[in-house]
Amino acid sequence: MDQDSAHMVAASKVPMLKSGEFELWRMRIKQYIWMIDYALWEVIDNGATLPKTAVVEGVEKVMPITSAEDKA
Repeated sequence: MDQDSAHMVAASKVPMLKSGEFELWRMRIKQYIWMIDYALWEVIDNGATLPKTAVVEGVEKVMPITSAEDKA
């Protein structure tokens, strides 16, 4: 096994949660999801909302996606 394939195997392992290390695990799982599928992280972070469109004075305008913090 060469160095590049060994690195890929190490990078593809899902971080395991150990008691008392939640904050470290949270950061590592976030980075793992970013590497695998960033669009999935956007859904986790913002919820499953689709961009909304509004027609203002005959012009169609795309409204920004609201985050979970904005909804709260």
